[in-house]
Amino acid sequence: MSGHGPCLEVLEPGLLGTVQDAGRPGLGALGITSGGAADRDGLAIANLLLGNEPGAAALELTLAGALLRARRPVTLAIAGADLGARLRKTGATVAPGSTVRLAAGDILAFDGGAARGTERGSGTERGSGTEPGWRAGCRAYLALPGGIDVPVVLGARGTALGAGFGGFEGRALRTGDLVTARDPHGDRHDARWSGPAPSLLDAPLRVLPGPHAGLLGPDALAALVSTAWTVTPASDRTGVRLGGDPLPGARAVELASLGLIAGTVQVPPDGRPILLLADHQPTGGYPVVAVVIGADRPALGQLAPGDGVGFAVVDAASARAAAAARRAAMDRAADVLREAAAWDALWRGAGG
Repeated sequence: MSGHGPCLEVLEPGLLGTVQDAGRPGLGALGITSGGAADRDGLAIANLLLGNEPGAAALELTLAGALLRARRPVTLAIAGADLGARLRKTGATVAPGSTVRLAAGDILAFDGGAARGTERGSGTERGSGTEPGWRAGCRAYLALPGGIDVPVVLGARGTALGAGFGGFEGRALRTGDLVTARDPHGDRHDARWSGPAPSLLDAPLRVLPGPHAGLLGPDALAALVSTAWTVTPASDRTGVRLGGDPLPGARAVELASLGLIAGTVQVPPDGRPILLLADHQPTGGYPVVAVVIGADRPALGQLAPGDGVGFAVVDAASARAAAAARRAAMDRAADVLREAAAWDALWRGAGG
């Protein structure tokens, strides 16, 4: 721990707030899920705005209700969904993809996002690499200078809610929690994200056929694509559960347990798919009809109850191209931030 005083006090934790980072990959054989941020791009953008490592620990806030008070001056960065962040004293809003400077005593409130399906800015085609505007979603990421200072457990600082370790003693945020930055003297003003927004909820999720699509019958994959699915209230960080007409053939398939990854589209016996998220179990025995491609997985973490979900089947070459385009767009925006920070440092060094 840094030994410096905390930056933030949790006045209200909201619906679900946790410390999350890039997760604990490679521990599935021990029964430990990778975990980490549900929207990895949202986490990375918040951190990059402050000059942190993309996977540094940050706060993951869900839907609405979080209320945070600065205990001393601090610059924060917000990304992910637009959850209506604003300064309680002045009413000034803080858009995702930007930084905000808080004075001691300032209160930052997350009052909830815009209506589902609305957006800020102008929409563009998925995968274009240009700025598409910030959509309504369900998770925002709040980064502190250097990341959040909590103990490292099994190689990471993020909260494993099911196992009860990491973050704040393995639990969600509570009123009275104090949040400390690992670099309390880090300070970066007026940074803006110029790259792609982390969540695009207005396009079908692109999927590759899963290993059991054929076992479910010749019409299963076509039914996945043609059905109008809706996210149900039973969804959580483990998986997004969908409501709609059940897929055929699910009850007839019996499988031995197999390893799972985030983005897996499982089909339980009731025929209604589950999209696995960050806290998914390491193994499972439900048939896998499809897998969401890597470029679209951050969008899974922004799906909220009531959202509509569609699917489009693509091939492996398209999936690789989409991932490369996404990485390139993120890297270009990160370079812009680094160049701006370097110029700021030169300006300050010259007595500006």
